[in-house]
Amino acid sequence: MTTEEKAVKQAELHFKMLCNYTSPEELIKRAYRAGYLAGAAEALASQWKDPKVELPEDNTLVVVWINSTILTDYCESGEWHYRGVRFWLPIPPLKGGEACL
Repeated sequence: MTTEEKAVKQAELHFKMLCNYTSPEELIKRAYRAGYLAGAAEALASQWKDPKVELPEDNTLVVVWINSTILTDYCESGEWHYRGVRFWLPIPPLKGGEACL
């Protein structure tokens, strides 16, 4: 499903749910909140990278997903320390600061 198709589906779902509210202000507030949450979830989900397509810089600690387990690992010369890495993502910086590692 494309991002646009997901957006349309989310909008239709939330519109049906929100039509029960009588106050236009409440309707708008809830619609914006629902849209923000859906967008945030999509943005976070799209941060996971496929190691077959892209690898992190050598010896950079990253978050990895191995068989439904989330760990930290590093990759050196295209080889992971752990076997079976399905997805990875960079460790994000702390709020308002530098990367924690």
